[in-house]
Amino acid sequence: MSFELYVWHEPAPISADIAEAKVRRWADEQMFTPHESVSALRAELLRRFPLSDVGKGVWDRPPNESDAVLALSCVWSRAGEFGEAVRDLAAAYGLVCYEPRSHILDPNAPGDRAAFTLTSADWPMVHDPDDDQLERAARGLGSDNFYALLERSDGHFAQVGYGASAGAPPGVYALEHRAGRDGEHVRAETPEVAEAIRFLLEFRAGEESWRTRHAWRLLSL
Repeated sequence: MSFELYVWHEPAPISADIAEAKVRRWADEQMFTPHESVSALRAELLRRFPLSDVGKGVWDRPPNESDAVLALSCVWSRAGEFGEAVRDLAAAYGLVCYEPRSHILDPNAPGDRAAFTLTSADWPMVHDPDDDQLERAARGLGSDNFYALLERSDGHFAQVGYGASAGAPPGVYALEHRAGRDGEHVRAETPEVAEAIRFLLEFRAGEESWRTRHAWRLLSL
């Protein structure tokens, strides 16, 4: 099994669905506009992961030579390391980075500003996550991947934690909300993953019924 990412330049923000449609036709480079940063990213990536690694290291196959779009494939066991390196470089060069397997887009286009970002201990950042991505994030929590943080662009956030690393008893989900960077920070607990999912969904929707369903206490950090 391999891990694949596609990288290219966009002059304006696009959606994950548009990225998917373009990637399905990635061999048709007329779908993509050449940009010097694409070649620069490829060169930097090859400095970090030489082609001598093909078949025995990171690369599942050599990256294509293009100044329009890169199709990057690494062995699954190195997906975390490789994916982080590609995403960091894409952000540095202002390029779109799309992972088709998980339908995750890192826009990095001029004018792009995600309303919400979802991060966790083990998974890559997701811009403007949909319902399924929020549910997977909550259900995927465990001893290692112990938190899912949904942050709004104004700094308000909702977080779900699980296990000892999140300071929660066994089988319990810790819910936290902070009103901005210096605002009130509260915490509650629930044994139900469905409630954890509902908390994230309501926060993203701008609803506040979660405030009345749990016993919240103020945190002093």
